Amino acid sequence: MERPWGLSGPEFLELYWIALAASLAFAIVVRVRLRGTRGDAPAGAPGLVDIAYLTGGPRRVVETSVASLIDSGALVPARSGSVRVVGEPVADHPVDRAVLADAKRYRYRTLTLLITSLAEQDEPREVGRRLADQGYLVAPDVVKRWLRAGVTPMALLFVVGVVRWINGQVINAPVWFLTLQLVLTGVLIWGLLQAAPVTRTAKGRAEVANARARGISGVWRTTGSANAAEVVALNGFDGHPNITLRVAARPRPRPRVASGGAYAAGSYTASSSGCGSGGGSSCSSGGGSSCGGGGCGGGGGG
Repeated sequence: MERPWGLSGPEFLELYWIALAASLAFAIVVRVRLRGTRGDAPAGAPGLVDIAYLTGGPRRVVETSVASLIDSGALVPARSGSVRVVGEPVADHPVDRAVLADAKRYRYRTLTLLITSLAEQDEPREVGRRLADQGYLVAPDVVKRWLRAGVTPMALLFVVGVVRWINGQVINAPVWFLTLQLVLTGVLIWGLLQAAPVTRTAKGRAEVANARARGISGVWRTTGSANAAEVVALNGFDGHPNITLRVAARPRPRPRVASGGAYAAGSYTASSSGCGSGGGSSCSSGGGSSCGGGGCGGGGGG
């Protein structure tokens, strides 16, 4: 039988490795060039909120706003790690106003819910759009276009490999090694298409490096000490000096449902877990068992 494309199996596999290495090098060069984008000349030095977005995206902006409002006394933390609005504070920045409006809806708003919900809103994302216009960031649509262009040669190689794989199945040729190559190619394409939450230009990286070395300059500061807000802007809420707030702001994992219907992570438990107030006892799974008087009753004895 005539060999497809005039290549034997080992010859095709060898050429595939060479082409895969070349396409991977091309994709890496595209990503490096993307990170080296200089952008247009920015107007003015970035402030606190801008540095927050450059270092951590929309969530970091909300975290910095919360830390700044706590510094100013507009938000007062409770011992449980939640916060509440005091009085009728006036905020100039749209993100501050969004934080205060959300906190006012609840008597005590947990930091986790406050930060997580607002990070998806338009106010912090508008900061990113403005920074992209000013040349500090690469716009997300531009990033996606560059990344897709970077993996185009690899995607074409994948298609060629699939055609060869199908042909191998038709002629009953061994294709297990080609299958591994195709799986590797697919994983590489998927990984190379993943964009970072924030893609800074050369100017944006320079501003972040300057802020870490010399501190953040700008007008969006609280009237009191801005140290906590600046630390949060550069390092996230894990760097906040208040340990209680630091723990309260960490994202909570979603409760997982156990096999017996019990919810993990401190949620309510179903009757198949412990009974009574003494958390160490548990009920038998046999029929007729019951809980009573602080303990678990026997299973249907006499």
